[in-house]
Amino acid sequence: MGFVLDAYAARSCPLKTVYRFTPGLEPPVDRLPDPPFFHDADAIEAAVFARLLASDDETADLRDLAAPDSATAERATIAAMRAGAPIILAPVLPRDDAGHRAGRPSALIREAGDGPGYHPVQIKFHRVLETVGPESPPLSATTLDAPRRLLAVPGRGYRWRHRLPAALQAAHYWRLLEASGHAAERPFAGVVGLDQIGWDAQAPQPLIAWLDLSAPRVPPNPDTTPIPAQAAPISTLRRYDAEFAMRVSLASDALGAAPGDPPPLTPILTSECRGCVWRPRCTALLDPDDLTVRITKSPLDSHEVTTLRALGLGTVTALAGADLGTLLPAYLPRVSHREDAESRILRAHHRARLLASGVELERETSGPLPLPPHELEIDVDIETSAEDRVYLWGFWVDDRVSGVSYARQFAAFEDLDAAGEQALAGEAMAWLADLVAGRDAAVYHYSDYEVVRLGRLAGHLGGVGVWAAAWAAEHFVDLFSVVRENFFGANGLGLKVVASAVADFAWRDEDPGGLNSQSWFADAVHAGDALARERARVRVLEYNEDDVRATWHLRRWLRTQD
Repeated sequence: MGFVLDAYAARSCPLKTVYRFTPGLEPPVDRLPDPPFFHDADAIEAAVFARLLASDDETADLRDLAAPDSATAERATIAAMRAGAPIILAPVLPRDDAGHRAGRPSALIREAGDGPGYHPVQIKFHRVLETVGPESPPLSATTLDAPRRLLAVPGRGYRWRHRLPAALQAAHYWRLLEASGHAAERPFAGVVGLDQIGWDAQAPQPLIAWLDLSAPRVPPNPDTTPIPAQAAPISTLRRYDAEFAMRVSLASDALGAAPGDPPPLTPILTSECRGCVWRPRCTALLDPDDLTVRITKSPLDSHEVTTLRALGLGTVTALAGADLGTLLPAYLPRVSHREDAESRILRAHHRARLLASGVELERETSGPLPLPPHELEIDVDIETSAEDRVYLWGFWVDDRVSGVSYARQFAAFEDLDAAGEQALAGEAMAWLADLVAGRDAAVYHYSDYEVVRLGRLAGHLGGVGVWAAAWAAEHFVDLFSVVRENFFGANGLGLKVVASAVADFAWRDEDPGGLNSQSWFADAVHAGDALARERARVRVLEYNEDDVRATWHLRRWLRTQD
């Protein structure tokens, strides 16, 4: 039996395919890290399935067969398609050995009318739609309650530029349906995202967006054309076929390779690498000064990096020393797949110069910064759960008159509902109102996140909410705005980066981060034993306290810059 590739191969890093099929090569990481997003993916999928299941009594629900026995599920899928089931949930499509394909779309929906063929549908855990102008054609869509009744939704379109990978995945399922003899007459595939769309007096609801896979909507791979901006758009199926054929060729070659052989492609570190078991191997193969190793903030995309490498500028040192007058004419036409290519390379060049010279933060303005002192200065930071509830309001109070400084935290280590979240916020704001009454006071935060969340909650807090919204408008100060308007950071302007680099501040936790704190909160609430729960609570509280102490230290440093 030959090898097969799944629906992610054509949309993913090609080196994953190479490594997977190299005999004797084992990943250096035992398992994938826990995903940082979409902790409720199963619930989202279940909600979509429930509505599809309720939409037609003849729906074939194969969820109990999908794993681990894929052969049983494949036979059940074939039987359901032959029987003409209007909807098939959790199918396993017949394996296509000749085409080297296997795949499991979220659902199959039989074509409208009396046709026997099927369209694939994939559930994605992100938004897939965007607002479009009145000159754009309406979105072809169906509701989950009537998935075979096509609608025209004005003012919305598929996010082709940012969600091409999902379309390529859908094209994979279409080719599998074709190979099985059960494809619909027209090559349309459905994608369900997190979007809630309302139109023509309809209540906002999730939709199945239908993509014409044969329409010329996507650009060819920029690696295959000398001037991408001049290349005519092609169909999703054509782009998929090219990407998939390249992975099949790589897999075939890899089967004859040895574990110690160098890969046929030079690794490029991207955001996809964060969840990849092969990242340590790829990193070890790169020069420590490689652009993708060192430039981690607003990084260049794969084609931009490939183009710079072809020009002999694949390292930070090389790019930092490049003459822009010579580089831009040679570089820009080749990366014209991006409208903002020039601004991106200018930022990357700036970052490279700072990194090469060991400068973390560069002042771009002069004069004192707009941070007048107050007799009472308070730093605030909030923490939210994976369910997007604010469970912790943390403050650092610096009374410059008395010389007293201390932390004050309002936390609820429990699964909060809206009422609980509002009660906690009300308690924190009542304390703040008492603290600042009659004082020359200001509250400092880093980014507008705290202000946005307070704005959402204030209307539910009664009188203290009215006070909080009005007082925050006058007395809350965003330190991030001050930093962004006056500095350029080699590694960005995040609080962890800036406070560590210039204010010499260190977090107590070895891996501080907002996403990590969501996992700690989950452990603090749901860990199996009391000691584990207590340790997680302490970890969250210390992390939050360090955040507010960091903004205090950063503000003190900023006031020395003139």
